[in-house]
Amino acid sequence: MNLFNIALNNIKKKFSSYLIYLISTIFSVTIFSLFCSIYFNPQFSKYKSGESKMGVVLQASAIVVIIFSSIFVLYSNKFFLKTRKKEIAIYSLLGMRKSQIGRMLFYENIIIGIFATVCGIMLGTLFSRFFAMILFKLMAAGTKVTFSIEIGAVVTPIVAFFILFVISSANAYGIIYRYKLIDLLSASREGEQIPKYSVWGGLLSVLLIAIGYIISQQMNVNLGGFKLLFPAFLMMVFIVVGTLLFFKNFIPMAMVKLKGNKHFYYKTSNFISTSQIVYRIKANSTMLSVITILCTATIVMTSATYSLYHGLEDSVSYYAPFSYMAKNIDKTQYTNIVDTVKQIGKVKITATNQFGLIEAQVQNNNYSTQTEKTHGMTANAFILSESDYKSIIKTTKAKIGSMSNLKTDFNVELKDNQCYFIDGNTTGEYCKNLKGSQVNVYFGNQTSSYDVAGVSLYKYIGISDLYGKPTIVVSGKVYNSYLKQATNGNVARFTGFMFDEPMNSESTVDALNKIVPGRFDIPGVPNISYIGFYKSNFALFGVYVFIGLFLGILFMLAMGSIMYYKQIIEAQEEITRYDILKKAGMNKKEVKESISKQLAIVFGLPLLAGLSHTFFTLLVFNRTMDIIGQETPTLLNASIVVAIFIVIYGFFYDISVKNYLRIVWCSE
Repeated sequence: MNLFNIALNNIKKKFSSYLIYLISTIFSVTIFSLFCSIYFNPQFSKYKSGESKMGVVLQASAIVVIIFSSIFVLYSNKFFLKTRKKEIAIYSLLGMRKSQIGRMLFYENIIIGIFATVCGIMLGTLFSRFFAMILFKLMAAGTKVTFSIEIGAVVTPIVAFFILFVISSANAYGIIYRYKLIDLLSASREGEQIPKYSVWGGLLSVLLIAIGYIISQQMNVNLGGFKLLFPAFLMMVFIVVGTLLFFKNFIPMAMVKLKGNKHFYYKTSNFISTSQIVYRIKANSTMLSVITILCTATIVMTSATYSLYHGLEDSVSYYAPFSYMAKNIDKTQYTNIVDTVKQIGKVKITATNQFGLIEAQVQNNNYSTQTEKTHGMTANAFILSESDYKSIIKTTKAKIGSMSNLKTDFNVELKDNQCYFIDGNTTGEYCKNLKGSQVNVYFGNQTSSYDVAGVSLYKYIGISDLYGKPTIVVSGKVYNSYLKQATNGNVARFTGFMFDEPMNSESTVDALNKIVPGRFDIPGVPNISYIGFYKSNFALFGVYVFIGLFLGILFMLAMGSIMYYKQIIEAQEEITRYDILKKAGMNKKEVKESISKQLAIVFGLPLLAGLSHTFFTLLVFNRTMDIIGQETPTLLNASIVVAIFIVIYGFFYDISVKNYLRIVWCSE
């Protein structure tokens, strides 16, 4: 029997041991293959550039998959080799040369790699059309996708994962040359030293994590670019270093203190599980830190993408409260728009608003903008009549509420010396103190002051060029006096149309855009429409949601697999100790209870730490998402993701306990 056949027989005999590893690896190849299939699919060519930038996003995601798969494969391979050191030593004692043993291990890894790659590519190709349809659906681009097999989609994953498994196999080949025979024979007896910890290191870990959390909440997310990059990097460093010190020092310190509690410690199952944890925890500190960071990344990624997609539809009215809106159109264009809508017949006009915004400037000692944070500054603004604003609220069916970009609480009859202040900022911190104060309005050479009767963030005609500009709503009498003094250059006239079925208005809007020159008289730039923003938002973010969910699942499987294999290896190292405990009279139920508690701590600590990191990270994400973050209950959506994550994470815990028990109890 040659070495290749021996390697093949070894895999057949140990296939159950490789199963979880194979599932995770096959899933990695499948995800990479799916990304490649979508990238090379001709139907997606128009999305590779432009707003969605799908090409760049898919390429970056594929690189992430390869890097993460490389780490996972090499890490898992290290676990397998550790369990087989004694077996390798026996081969050596039977007369096999190191080169032969190395080739056998090389063949084993290559066979497993080929099997995983072939299965992954087949699954990726088989389900490529189905997942492409899901992506199209997420991008609001329909679901019509033609099945096709592109050469690049097959060759790319083959080459990428072939190189990965060759490197992994070469690493397995070299293991025989890095250890002496006596080290291989005694590998199963190797154990960690009783952990030493630093009290100051434990306290420092808590301090560093706390500082990281504080930085996350103090970050000004409106800075953007490199100004935001530094505090974000600083936050990450503090949390990551703090997490590593937490598991190296604080947890061993806490477990040693727990051993001092006689009422807790001197119970049979607690005695065994606590002793084992104290013995193991510091040796596993790096792994537990990595699992914590992976746990955080997984939950944040999936929670953020789920929350993002959940809030996209609600946020469209923020950009386009009217079904279709144009600026400065004449009577002929208005008539053509109405006639065109009737001729196409896809939608009906249910309401129309025509209103003029008079350009002016405002000043209040307590007011500033997100771009110019100088209190008392003079800001460009618009003047709107009370009657027009009431009509807009009715037509757009604005919700009632204060300090919301999608709600208004306007319900007053303005006096001539009063105004209602609509802030162009997206958060209420800039205008929350204005009610009851006075606002100075500068128009031409005229200066007037008005008492602020109420404030709102409601984006009554979307963000467009009004973003960052406040609007002063005044009584009809005051508005008409300004209008008489205004020139055509000082007044922007808007016409908003409401359709009965805005989601069915795509062809209608395309036709209307040919009648009107373009958004704000800029040729070639489409006018503001609900369907236009809906399509562009989902085309831009749909691909991120798709990739985020898949990468989250990939990270979760890999994380669970690493935890599982680490516990199985430790179970094999604990066989002798549990044999002694069985001979001392410990029954199977007590052994299982001890193992369950021990693994509950190992699995639970990274989960709890990861959830803590996740909470503060999602608060930052909420602020960076601007309107979507404000109007979407991100933490509520995250709780749904966390519940699903815990169920899957619990599955890995359960099979780890069962297999740990099987190994240490049935070792005779």
